[in-house]
Amino acid sequence: MFIEKLVAQGRPFLAYGMSPAETLRQISDVKEQGRFLENVIVIEVEGEEKFKADALPLQTWGRYDEQGGTRRKKKIIFQAEADRGLGTPFIIVSGGNKRAPQGRYGVPVYPVFPSHIPLLAASEKEARSFWQGRLKRTLNLPRVFSQDEEIHLAGLLKRAAAEVAKKVEEGSNQGHALVVLVLPQPEGPYRYADKMPVKGDRDYTLVGESVLNPGKYMVAHLPTVARYFWASKMEEGAEKGKRERCSLCGREGEAVSAYSKAWPLLAPTWHPPISEELKKGKNIDLAAAIGALCRECYSSLIVGAGVFDELSTRLPLSLTRELFVPVASAGGREVARKSKSQPPGIWGCALVVSLFAEQGEEQGEFFTDALKTLRLKQIRPDRQDRLITAVTGFEAVLPDEFNSDQYRLTLIYYSGNPAQGDVHLRAVIEDVLPSTVSRLLDYMPQVAEEAVHVRRRLVGERNEEQRDGRYDSLFYLLTRAYGGCYLWHALRSVLHRRPIAWDAFTAGAAARMNGWARLGDEKLSYWNLRDEVIFYLAFRRFYNLYNSLLPGGGRKVGDWREMLNKVSSVSPAELSFDNVEELGFAAGYLVRLFDRWYWTKTGGDRGGKNFVKHRIMAFGSSLTPEMIWKKGLIRFQEYALKLDMGLPDDFRRRAGVVESEYRRLKEQVMAHKDDFIGAFWSGYALAFPAKQSD
Repeated sequence: MFIEKLVAQGRPFLAYGMSPAETLRQISDVKEQGRFLENVIVIEVEGEEKFKADALPLQTWGRYDEQGGTRRKKKIIFQAEADRGLGTPFIIVSGGNKRAPQGRYGVPVYPVFPSHIPLLAASEKEARSFWQGRLKRTLNLPRVFSQDEEIHLAGLLKRAAAEVAKKVEEGSNQGHALVVLVLPQPEGPYRYADKMPVKGDRDYTLVGESVLNPGKYMVAHLPTVARYFWASKMEEGAEKGKRERCSLCGREGEAVSAYSKAWPLLAPTWHPPISEELKKGKNIDLAAAIGALCRECYSSLIVGAGVFDELSTRLPLSLTRELFVPVASAGGREVARKSKSQPPGIWGCALVVSLFAEQGEEQGEFFTDALKTLRLKQIRPDRQDRLITAVTGFEAVLPDEFNSDQYRLTLIYYSGNPAQGDVHLRAVIEDVLPSTVSRLLDYMPQVAEEAVHVRRRLVGERNEEQRDGRYDSLFYLLTRAYGGCYLWHALRSVLHRRPIAWDAFTAGAAARMNGWARLGDEKLSYWNLRDEVIFYLAFRRFYNLYNSLLPGGGRKVGDWREMLNKVSSVSPAELSFDNVEELGFAAGYLVRLFDRWYWTKTGGDRGGKNFVKHRIMAFGSSLTPEMIWKKGLIRFQEYALKLDMGLPDDFRRRAGVVESEYRRLKEQVMAHKDDFIGAFWSGYALAFPAKQSD
């Protein structure tokens, strides 16, 4: 399934989105491993009948930049000229013996690691072994070298390696090198030219000035280089099996396994539960085990895998840390906040796939611009491109051209080290409608604005412009609401427009609110409880917005402004409550009013008691609706008499209505305790505007 997605992603890039240079940049390691361009050893070979070969002066394709603060601490950084290096593409294989030839070489370009340089510089035998092992694995060489010719090539390589080794000893070089064997042919990947290619040429790049033909230049023809490079990729796939039919498109002809050293997600050490007849010792016939791909599908797979790697972005630390916080523990959140340990890194990638296999030629330019935007993750000012980070959690752009339901998004989240084939998929969410993502993007600013309104009520006008960026993120909302264990299920439900669990959210929120209320540190308890109320009410806003997306609409929860107005302004004679949440909010509101008078009568600034902790949550017990009723609502008058506290008539009448309504709705309250507790703490926190509560 994953292979099919990558093939579907890579196909339009090959058809419309990439020039030969861009393809080589995508499927080779030139861009990521530019350090090998610090020492480019070019050996020119001419003559089919009479052998001639010589080495060009050691080249450096790039420049050195100084970085650092002071002159003594400046660090020299090598900046590779990657565009020039595309004419000599290579792959760096993770794992294995760095000095041994690996895979197949489409063009005679061979990377050399620093540990190999001293051996090549010291021994002509080692240099000849270098050539022998790699030439056997190089495709489409125009000639076969004799023993004497191999010895001559070894001598040239030995002298060039000695020059690199000397630079390493002097401390001016790291020792990475690239050996390029150039055999110019009129129709080959490397050719002679009378002048140097201009910078930015789409078809040619400079390799070097000829030493065998002074006045000529050796150039790389990028379309031919790309074709030869693709042939080497197919040969790598054939190492793990061949078939006569493509498993994806059904095309008859040569089809090879999906294996490639350039794609570490399908590791060579992978051992799936397959039949023993498909195993030949340590080797597995992957073509039979998981399918074979024709040239077009295999090429699309490699490009799609490169695009996947290019689009993948690490989630911000703030979101990743939230994944590993206990969802129902206030103490756990506090420990996580103070912890200096780093959570595992998580990456995400958004692939866009068309529902239509074929696209008309007139759409080529349309696709080219859209695919470039997808890769670069840059918003175009003249188009309605959308940054979808607020929904995905990681940086990604949905091009305007793809913002249509004839396309589908696939979101992939994983952790581990892709470079080593150690990847753990955390979630693959397929068939996401762009229209769903767009609607969610419209909702997130409204949720963030709701958090601002609640914060303004709790903190005051002085902070009304302080916007918490976390509330712009759907990923953050769902992680905090449901915890890391249920995040992926909740995210998949939202992106597929399926109902999300309300009870699971209120259970976690109520547990955290009670946890903060039990803390001995009054100041920490107050500020964290306030923050929890902000999140609770902001998520309620999201819940209502999201449910409007569901077919037929979903459950709607009450607005805190309406509940606050009802309990504070409606006359006691007309006051009644329709559900558990309204009742809980009213109870919290009244308890907060009484709590203020209680604190004043028990000492105020000179050691006044918090009513909830002193009378309702005695000995640090967890707050329940029953405790609020028995120890709070029905005993207001009793506490008032003991403290000689005169209660306003309006308050007594409202408390009487709430106590009576509790008796009427008691069965519902017992069935939805978390709804009651979450609303209770919201009413408690919002009872006074910030200026009065301060």
